[in-house]
Amino acid sequence: MTSIPASRPDDSHRAGGPRRSPEERDRARVRLTRKWAYLVSMTAYVPLVPTELEIPLREMVDTVFAAVAGEGEEAAAEAVEQVGVRLVELNCVDRKSLRTSVDILAGALLADPDLRGLDRLTERVVRVIGALSGGFAEAIRKRTADQQDSMCRALMEVTRRAVADAQERANSLNEVNTELTLLQRQLGHQLLHDPLTGLPNRQFFTTRLEEMLASPGPVTLYRLELNGFPLVSDGLGRQGGERLLGAAASRILTAAGESAMVARFDGAHFAILREGPADPEVVDRLNHALSEPAYVEESGLATTANAGVVQCPPHGADPTELLHAADLALRHATRRGPGQWVLHQPDDDADDRRLLRLAAIMPGAWETGQVRVGYRLRVRLADLEPVAVDAFVRWPEAERAGQPRHKCIDLAERTGLSQQLDGWLLRSAGERLRTWNEESGRDLPLTVSLSPNQSSAPTLVDTVLGSLAYSGLPRERLRLAMPAAELFHGREQAATNLTALAEAGVSMAVHDFDGAAGDIVYLEELPLHSVGLSAALASRAVGSPRTSLVVKALTGLVALTHLAGLPVWVDDVGAGEVDWWRAIQIDTAGFGSAGDIGLLF
Repeated sequence: MTSIPASRPDDSHRAGGPRRSPEERDRARVRLTRKWAYLVSMTAYVPLVPTELEIPLREMVDTVFAAVAGEGEEAAAEAVEQVGVRLVELNCVDRKSLRTSVDILAGALLADPDLRGLDRLTERVVRVIGALSGGFAEAIRKRTADQQDSMCRALMEVTRRAVADAQERANSLNEVNTELTLLQRQLGHQLLHDPLTGLPNRQFFTTRLEEMLASPGPVTLYRLELNGFPLVSDGLGRQGGERLLGAAASRILTAAGESAMVARFDGAHFAILREGPADPEVVDRLNHALSEPAYVEESGLATTANAGVVQCPPHGADPTELLHAADLALRHATRRGPGQWVLHQPDDDADDRRLLRLAAIMPGAWETGQVRVGYRLRVRLADLEPVAVDAFVRWPEAERAGQPRHKCIDLAERTGLSQQLDGWLLRSAGERLRTWNEESGRDLPLTVSLSPNQSSAPTLVDTVLGSLAYSGLPRERLRLAMPAAELFHGREQAATNLTALAEAGVSMAVHDFDGAAGDIVYLEELPLHSVGLSAALASRAVGSPRTSLVVKALTGLVALTHLAGLPVWVDDVGAGEVDWWRAIQIDTAGFGSAGDIGLLF
């Protein structure tokens, strides 16, 4: 993430303005490459991490753009055909890989401001995309043919050697057939079993799951993940991790029971398939067995497992969908803590899928300008006078799907997009507010609440200061708030960033503060400007009688914060709640919202 984000789709050059500088064009192509690498890696197994995949994809992006812009059609077509071939070489061979690549590249080419002036742009893009698809298809055909040819040669060589050995030993033809049968069985076993643990692999497990779903009896699927496995593999090395996996596999197999099928999928992930309904004792037995130390190089290692459970799925259900449902339940169990298990609920599954879909498509929505900046007026409760303008990430599609407006940034946290949004938000809102202040004669500051990943980003200080320089908003007119959990108990980088920004002249605050006893001390230790109350605490307290425990606790928390010399604010105050919040001495509140800052005043 650079300190000043690249231009957004609504910038001037996308509306027919001046062409971009080489630096701007390079940043746009880097962003396109990252998006391509992220999406295409989700369509097929690619033996590269996304950052490594970006290197060849960046070269391919440059080739495609050069082909559209160039005049030599035959040479350009050959170069782009090699892009399709290179995709196959990178193992992006799923049909979705090509479709995703075509969608991303075609959209980027047609929207690129540097290409818009070309004659017959659409025809050029269609020709280039056709060449890429042709190269992809030919490479797939050749790869399939080569694999078939290789397998045939291997089988012929095995047969030749077997026959030669049989002839040398003067054995009968039956002996040859027996050796070939044993060889076939050995190869089949290797294809369907994990080489480390000897357990069935995902392919074998899925086939057995499909068979059992076709039978009339009930079945239960368990998806497991060992807790703390990276600690072992990082601390004791790969060999130590492999030995722990071997010991864990043996114990899981014993705890699951004789009739159960146990498989290892990848890493520290296992699966169990049992006949009958879910049995809570299975997970208890597993964790009891895994918690007994297994000795690896004289070190006693123990672990536990989280489990996602799907019980009694309908007859003939799709195995892939069931495994995905078990994965979602496993994520819920992991969020609860080590050693927990969660039974899959269809309603929860629908909610999870909706949120995951939104998180997955949010980068594209931001790229195309659907994600925008929202604004909210912050007022002083004593007289309802404006004291600041809040800026936040707003996505109408997520709001229509039931996602709270102020939670859109949580979707961006799931994919790491949030760290790209912070600079864009600060630059866009800072420039807008500075202009409005100059035109209206006001001098309102800008307030922005950061997410955990944004707060702990190593580049946050450069991003903030660079965005302020770009927008022209003075540093003292920006107030940034970090989440209490991340600032007080999360990564140390958050506190480091807060201190550095405060020293640079930016007013720093903390939000989602719930007044835990150990957190009060940080109010005096850190250079804070103000404190925002926890939304969960505020929602429970608002409207309750003054004599209730939650209101007394909240009132005491506000008083303690004031003793530390810090004003207290709360978000999402309705018009009918103003007097209630005034009574407990809240200083300012987020009051009202609108899509355009001009509508706030």
